[in-house]
Amino acid sequence: MIFKEYANDKVNLHQLSLADAESFYGLYQHPELAINFDECAFLPNETPKAFTGRIISLCECIFTIRMVNQSDLVIGECALHHLNQATNEITIGGSLYPEYWGKGLMLSAFGILANIASQEFGVKTLLASTKTKNSKAIRFAEKMGFTKYKVEGNETMMKKAIINYDQFYSNRE
Repeated sequence: MIFKEYANDKVNLHQLSLADAESFYGLYQHPELAINFDECAFLPNETPKAFTGRIISLCECIFTIRMVNQSDLVIGECALHHLNQATNEITIGGSLYPEYWGKGLMLSAFGILANIASQEFGVKTLLASTKTKNSKAIRFAEKMGFTKYKVEGNETMMKKAIINYDQFYSNRE
C-alpha cells in the first residue's frame, strides 16, 4: 500500500523506501538501540537494502521520522505491523536516535500512526511490545496511556484503546 507523506507541527513521516536503506540500517546499528534486541537485527551478510526490504515486507506501513525543520535528515522510524482484523488490533513501534529522545518527537509520530491505524485499518486497539528490561520504552508507553496486559519471558505487551487521533493524546501527562 502506498501512503502519502504525513506531518504535524513537529515531525514529517515519509514512507520508508529502499532509497532510505543506509540511514535505516544505521539506526539499527546504533549501540544504544541495539541493546534492546536479544539477537542481531540483521541476517548474516545482509546488505542495507536487503534489510530495509525485509523490514518493509513485515509491516503494514513503515515510515522514516524527520523533523519538520530538517526534512532531509532521518532521525528515526515508526511502523504499524501485525494487523489482526478479527480483533481490530495492530502493533505500533518505532526507534529514534538517542539525541532526539525527550523532545516529544516519537509522541508526535505515534499520534500520526494512531490516526493511520484508525482511519486506514479500522483499528480500535494499539498494541506495543518491548523487552521487559527496556524501562524507557515502557515508561514512554505508559505516559501515552498504554497499560501492561502480558509479560511473557522477557517481552512486555501493552495495549491502548483508541477511537480517534485526539483520544490518542488524552491520557498524556
